[in-house]
Amino acid sequence: MSKAIMTSKTAYMHGLWDSVPIVLGYLPVAVAFGVSARGAELDASLSLLVSILVFAGGSQFALVELIKGGASLMTTVLISLGLNLRHVLYGPAIAPLLKGTGRQKIPLISFGLTDEVFATALVRLRQIQPDSRTWWLLGIQTGAYSSWVIGTWIGSVGSAALLDLSPLLAPALNFAPAALFFGLLLPMLKKHTLIPIVAVVLTTLAFNLAGLSAYGIIAAAVVGPLAGLSGSKLWKKS
Repeated sequence: MSKAIMTSKTAYMHGLWDSVPIVLGYLPVAVAFGVSARGAELDASLSLLVSILVFAGGSQFALVELIKGGASLMTTVLISLGLNLRHVLYGPAIAPLLKGTGRQKIPLISFGLTDEVFATALVRLRQIQPDSRTWWLLGIQTGAYSSWVIGTWIGSVGSAALLDLSPLLAPALNFAPAALFFGLLLPMLKKHTLIPIVAVVLTTLAFNLAGLSAYGIIAAAVVGPLAGLSGSKLWKKS
């Protein structure tokens, strides 16, 4: 999209169109979340409410596992917040590109700045005429958010229907989050990522063996990036 002046409606529709790659990525993961939430015995309405209010994939999967593991409310809240701390940096990074945005739109924009939306916006906003940037961003966020909520509904309702037909599928639904994360992990297994991945696995394993699985998530979220920084320095020296 060029820097030509557009109406707010046109900019919004361009944003919706540009959200298609994100939508295609979000839908299967959101469906998997709906399935895993059902496996943790959350009903469809509660699973949908989590996606509507939280809208953060990693912390939502962690939330389901914490609920299933019987973690306390305070522990669940703290871990969910900790996993999303990186989002605090997104607003200041993108704010200079959205000068003149009305205050009433800021909460909406802040809520919709997921990893994928932020990465796309950081590249594309500079190609858009300044007066149209806010509406374009709201458009891409609408597409991303809608696909996440719809995917959650499909996963939770669909899995509920399957369980009604065959209760024996429950163990498979409980395994869904682990299978998803394992599938995401495999493509990341490269030379420069080996150290942080091993560090995270060992950290979570140690906490799990100690009966502190919930705290292991927080520890792994800290150990992983630190190990990644240390590992990158070692690879550069070698």
